[in-house]
Amino acid sequence: MSKMVTKVKTYSWSAEKGLLEKEDTIVTEDFYELYLDGKLIETMVVSPENIEELGIGYTISEGYIAPESFSEIKIDDKKIYVNSKELEKVDTKKGNVNLKLSTIKKIMETMPTLSDTWKITGGVHWAALFDFSGNKIVYFEDIGRHNAVDKVVGYAVLNNIDLNNCVLASSGRQPTAMVKKVVNSKIPVIITKSPSTDKGVILAKENDILLIGFARIDRFTVYHGVEKIDFKS
Repeated sequence: MSKMVTKVKTYSWSAEKGLLEKEDTIVTEDFYELYLDGKLIETMVVSPENIEELGIGYTISEGYIAPESFSEIKIDDKKIYVNSKELEKVDTKKGNVNLKLSTIKKIMETMPTLSDTWKITGGVHWAALFDFSGNKIVYFEDIGRHNAVDKVVGYAVLNNIDLNNCVLASSGRQPTAMVKKVVNSKIPVIITKSPSTDKGVILAKENDILLIGFARIDRFTVYHGVEKIDFKS
């Protein structure tokens, strides 16, 4: 069985069948301490898989280091040690995003097929990275929607994937804290099945992020960046 889930004895009640004993599958919760360059920066509540990706992604998406500043990571029991390296400051300007409507449709058609653990437990969030052709790069689940985003960011950095050329797809809402992760990670596009908030939209506008919410197979809402979508292709 995956570390993401465990089985427990529960009781269910319904008007039709009354009280029944049964075995239920629920998500697993774990705790890790995260250190950056030897300093404790966070005690994390996580799903206990893909911990390396989580540690790297958190330090980047929370703005502690830039993606290119990551140096190495080590896991020791329930402690995550991330080390960074100093780099000369480089002005990394984002290119103009032009995303085809057909690419957005392809991503939205893929999104409902992703979450196996959610289908079993109903207790996790998920995040995924896609390229600008709508091909899935990576997908992770976690009890925290922030953690799921951190994991895909960490995976990209570990595998030398340019986040400037990625679309983040997510199950979670996009308030300020979530949009901030995308800004810090230098991802130019968010597609989520949930809504944003007023401050999340403001942050997306300030950083020229294409922010799409309420993504379904046949519809979506654009909070910012409608001019970045090619509706003719």
